[in-house]
Amino acid sequence: MFMIDPGARSYYSLLGVAPDATAAEIRQARFRLIHELRARQRREPTRRGELEEQQKVVNSTSEVLARPARRAEYDRDNAHLRFFTVRRAAAPMFTEPADRVAVLHRVLREHLAAQGVELPPLSDVDRTDFTADHSPNLLLDALLAQGDE
Repeated sequence: MFMIDPGARSYYSLLGVAPDATAAEIRQARFRLIHELRARQRREPTRRGELEEQQKVVNSTSEVLARPARRAEYDRDNAHLRFFTVRRAAAPMFTEPADRVAVLHRVLREHLAAQGVELPPLSDVDRTDFTADHSPNLLLDALLAQGDE
């Protein structure tokens, strides 16, 4: 059985670096994230505890990735998360789990279409043919009737 956890977070995606990032890039990403979290703590004092926890996670994550032996162990133990890592060209796209699901859906749909498998649209937003739509909509029905004349 094939299962994907859209909530999966790799250490690389958490820091926003590529899997082949250097130790210097990891330190720079950690510095940037910690700086942002501290700025948010000043702006949002009610969320201080939550933001401090996020800082601890960023620190421990960067500590693992900055040390070659621990990084190799992490990569070996979490090879399944390589799919969820941030790639340089797509970094802004994979920050939310919903974005990952949307991309997976698009890629799978394109692959199946290339194989000749026709899939129904995911939602009405993706539909182009509404002739089989039997739900009453006075405005749409009037527009369709005008088009038939």
